[in-house]
Amino acid sequence: MDRLVLWLGRSPTLGFAISRVAFAVAATWQITAMFDPEPDFMHSAMLIQSGLWLWTALGVAQHVLSPPLGLLLRPLTLIVDAIIFLTVIALCQPLQIPALACLFFVAWSASERFGRGSIIVLALCLVLAFLARGSYEPWAAERHVAEVDRAIDGITVIIGCTIAASMLSMSILERRLINWSERLQAVGLSFQKSLPRFVVEQISELMAARYCAFIWQIGDGASHCELANADGVHTVSLTQQQVEALTRISPTDAPFVYAGQSSRLLMRNRLGITRTEKAAHLTEALSSLLGPGQGVSFHVQAGELRGRLYVGARHGWSPAALLRALRIQEGLELFLERHFFLIAWRDRTFAEARLALSRDLHDSVLQTLAALRVRLVTAQHGLAAINAPHQLAELLAMEELVTAEQAHLRRLLNVTDTGPDDVDLVHDVEACCRFIALQWGIECRLNPIDHPMMVTSETAAEVEFLLREAAANAVKHAAAKHITVSLAKADDEILIALKDNPGAQPIEQQSYTGDFELQSQSIMKRLGKIGGTAYFHNLSMNSLISIRLPSSLPRSPI
Repeated sequence: MDRLVLWLGRSPTLGFAISRVAFAVAATWQITAMFDPEPDFMHSAMLIQSGLWLWTALGVAQHVLSPPLGLLLRPLTLIVDAIIFLTVIALCQPLQIPALACLFFVAWSASERFGRGSIIVLALCLVLAFLARGSYEPWAAERHVAEVDRAIDGITVIIGCTIAASMLSMSILERRLINWSERLQAVGLSFQKSLPRFVVEQISELMAARYCAFIWQIGDGASHCELANADGVHTVSLTQQQVEALTRISPTDAPFVYAGQSSRLLMRNRLGITRTEKAAHLTEALSSLLGPGQGVSFHVQAGELRGRLYVGARHGWSPAALLRALRIQEGLELFLERHFFLIAWRDRTFAEARLALSRDLHDSVLQTLAALRVRLVTAQHGLAAINAPHQLAELLAMEELVTAEQAHLRRLLNVTDTGPDDVDLVHDVEACCRFIALQWGIECRLNPIDHPMMVTSETAAEVEFLLREAAANAVKHAAAKHITVSLAKADDEILIALKDNPGAQPIEQQSYTGDFELQSQSIMKRLGKIGGTAYFHNLSMNSLISIRLPSSLPRSPI
């Protein structure tokens, strides 16, 4: 029932078809009542009824015709409909109210096709029809049959209910578009996925689409395609020929309706007049990529991002679909503009915060580390004179640790951008293991991995923080001397395992073995923010920490 009501508001097609059939039934009963007492006019009555039902069938069938034939016949059928209903209003009083109700759908269809000025013209014609009734007596005004009148009243109620359902549906659709746009603006940067994937999911849900394809590029970069269908959301590789066919549409910013069975597109020109354009290459590319069917497409541009969305939905060749696509396009572009503004504001604020922090820390932490390094070098010269190789090696390791920490801190304070989008997680974890070994004076190594593991820079930073915190817990609470790190990537998750071997005098552990949730508050708090989990496995001779986190993380908020 919800789909039926919403379909009534998307276009006057369904409501007009119901009203046509209902009016034809009422007119058939009235013609029978008028000519039944006159046997000489039975042949004429049959001809009129046949013509009435032929007109009804043609009026319903013309909506399924594809352009350009459908668009060519539509103005003619609207003119014929207006003439027939106005004539019935002037000549047949029992059918006056059903004809007036059907004129509502004529006005709706005419406003879609020709604009709101057509409603004024139709209203003037209706006034003239009522004025003409005063100059003569309506045809068969005295031939009323009570049963037929009651049946016509019922038909009038049906047409009125159809009009009410159509108006209610229009209101519901309008409210849904407004609510969707408002919710979209409130999202900002709060979504745990990539921007193109979020866009196609939102559009698919709003339009109840069979598929939604977003072909986009940033600046002069490469083109990408994100596709949402029954199999989920995934990235599709396109050839250069497909990209050119799907994006180079003229005019660029005009929404259009397409269908696999037609080589033409339905769109509006800059004056708002509906027209068709031949684009056989586009429909062929759509059929090869998205399969048969019909849909609507609109252009999106915000900042350096530009692209085009193709949404598969059943709506017919209705100009109302173009208006809804334009509303969705405006809401989506407003969201994207706000999104990029928030990113720019955040990056600028983050850069200013880094600059202020670097000024504050330069005279404290960095200079303290520099002084510590100088004192370590001085102590090394003293130990070299007394021949203490073990103590000298320890001081050299401490100096290397201080130097590495200085470089790491300077890099954090001086970075003003987020770096490359993707980094090799294996390379970063190997560097982190070397730093942990220097930091705690233990052996820390990564199990060999023979292939790169590309993740976002934000994900790599989270993994590094988790490894350093887990290693610190292992050294402080379990007196670990050897830590082995294992790394794997499965689907959309990263799996990390840290196995430690206790020192010569390990801390006494519980007498039983088992698995339970990790008790480190710092690790669990960080994982809770990014949707990860961690567990501690108490083994017989050592312990194992397993961590699971998403492979794609959003930027860290300020």
